[in-house]
Amino acid sequence: MRTEAFAVSSAATLLREAGESELLARCRTGDLEAFAQLVQRYRNRIFNLAWQLLGNRDDAEDVTQETFLQAFEHLSEFRGEAQMLTWLYRIAVNACKMKMRQRRFIEPLPEDFEPAEEIDWNAVEERWLLKRKIDTVLAKLSEPLRLVLVLREMHELSYEEIASVLGIPVGTVRSRLFEARRKFAQIWREMFGDEIR
Repeated sequence: MRTEAFAVSSAATLLREAGESELLARCRTGDLEAFAQLVQRYRNRIFNLAWQLLGNRDDAEDVTQETFLQAFEHLSEFRGEAQMLTWLYRIAVNACKMKMRQRRFIEPLPEDFEPAEEIDWNAVEERWLLKRKIDTVLAKLSEPLRLVLVLREMHELSYEEIASVLGIPVGTVRSRLFEARRKFAQIWREMFGDEIR
């Protein structure tokens, strides 16, 4: 009994420490434990991307689940020409686009929204207000501009990775990013009258 527990514990440790290519190889043989490790490894990044693009926790959870479901179903199609995370981003962006089409727009927080009084304002007020401002401005950008800005500035993807995720040329990424930054700054000044920090 004790040796079986040790073997299971050792196998779980090996999976956690396995490289991406080893996990992929095991996933392709139907190893669900290996796929669970991939999900655990990338779930937070996919969720954060979905949250930033959709502005809604429930929708972000749905998109995260849909992303990994699609990845599992289409794992045999992953050719390994890009990193696994880049491929997952592409699936997540497509799932976000579908969700946005269903909603037709992103609703920013209402102007009169006030958080619960239990919040320790001394610790979080400035950060919360800044995030609220950023989310409001992002919601006013068109979808193509919002996508490149979030992928570059919040997820720190390279131009090449963004091009791969969105399926567009690098030159288009550069021009959209330039326009997204210009528009973001313009909207920010119009709404808040100060410079972005």
